[in-house]
Parts: sequence; structure tokens; C-alpha cells
Amino acid sequence: SKENQLPSPYPTKLPYRRIGNICQSRIREPSGITYHPKRKSLFVIGDEGHLYEMTMDGKVIRSKRLKRKDLEGLTVNPSNGHLYAVVEGNDTILEIDQKSLRIIRKFEINRKFNGQELLKKRGNGLEAIVFVPDPSHPEGGTFWVGNQSFDLRLGKEPSVVCQINIPLRSSRKKKAKGKIIRFFFMDTIDISGLTYDTRRNRLVVINDKPNLLQEVKYDGQVLHQYQLPGKDQEGVALDTMGYIYIAQENGEIIKFKHR
Repeated sequence: SKENQLPSPYPTKLPYRRIGNICQSRIREPSGITYHPKRKSLFVIGDEGHLYEMTMDGKVIRSKRLKRKDLEGLTVNPSNGHLYAVVEGNDTILEIDQKSLRIIRKFEINRKFNGQELLKKRGNGLEAIVFVPDPSHPEGGTFWVGNQSFDLRLGKEPSVVCQINIPLRSSRKKKAKGKIIRFFFMDTIDISGLTYDTRRNRLVVINDKPNLLQEVKYDGQVLHQYQLPGKDQEGVALDTMGYIYIAQENGEIIKFKHR
């Protein structure tokens, strides 16, 4: 069936050396992870709203429980330093203050693009988010989000990655709207994490069920595809030192070094 088909290129071994689980204390159901370039730390979000900041070797610096559930992805805007979490089902993006860890603003995403409903109401929902900076963009950059799907057949909920424009600078409202400006279909199910490779200017997508990590261009072209070790991968982050971090649902953060 199409569900089991893999896009070209065929998956190869991950070009990273496994260092191991870095968590020094228990993390509850991690569902997203991001590297904060200004604070030189990792932030991890849990499905039930637990937010953690930790050192690069996994020591928790501080934590807070947000009064939100179904938080499935986390990213940072290097320009203002704030964190952004995506809420599954509601398909909203929450802006979180990096210092107080309080929710400042909420952005609802329009589910349609040119009349086509890409994000199904009461569907599997958004599972991944990354902010890609762009100095020429009036808002300082755009977000990319991944919608989870378990069935690639026509008419089913699409497995898509969408580029979202959010009024980060042009609006001061506590609640504002986000808009899909571009998207591409994925040939794989179960998108679970997204990050941005700043050095090579490409998106990195992980898929939980097929255990894949894909390097993807902004038009959806898959450049490389790697088999991920482990299982239940829920989030991915890259730092500036050549390390990659995979957040697993069992509470582990697995660190890898580029070969």
C-alpha cells in the first residue's frame, strides 16, 4: 500500500554517532525540543504542558507546567528569544516568554490554503513546528508546521508541511491569526518533529512510525533520508556545535554527534 512506500532516496544509516541519553532527571512525555542559541540551552515541552530548560548535557535548570495540554512541538525565534509551542487539535501557536515561561500570545492558524482544507478539524492535528528566520521578511521570518497523518490515500487527512505567516511584529494583540502561505505533501506518515539546519538552509523532518529523519528543501524535495535508531521519536533539535538531539516519548533525550 502507499502507506508503506518510501520516497527516493532510500533510507541510509544516520551520519551521526550516538552519544546516548543525556537526561539527568525525569522528563514527562517529551513531545518537542529546541536549541536556544542566545541562552545556549535546550528547551523541552511535554504533552501535558511541562516545559523544561536544560543544559546541553541534560541537567534541568528550571521547569514550569503550562496550563495547556496537547503541546506537540517547540521552537525559538532567535530575534526576540521567545519560544513557540504548537497545540495539536486546536492548531494554534503559543508564544512563550523565555524569561518568565509564561504564555504571552496565541495565534490561530487558518486551516485552509486557496480553499483547500489542509488541517482537518478534529483530525490528528499539528505535531511539529520550527521557526525559520528571514531578515528580509516583515515579521522576521516564518514558521513551518507538520500535520500528522497515518494514511496517505486520497481523501484522507494529508501528511503536509505548511509554511505559516504569523503577525509577530505587525500585531500586538493577545490573540491573532496565522495564515498558510505555502505547503508540500510528504510521502511518509506520522510527522512528529521539525527543525531547521541553519548551515545548509534546509528543513529536517522526523517521522515516528517509520523511524525516519529526512532533510527536505522548502519545495518538499527530499535530499537525504536516514533510518533513526530507537522508537517513539517526538522531537528533533540541532545546535551550532554539530550535535543533534532526538526527544523520545519515554522521557529520554538522545544526543548524537555528526561524524
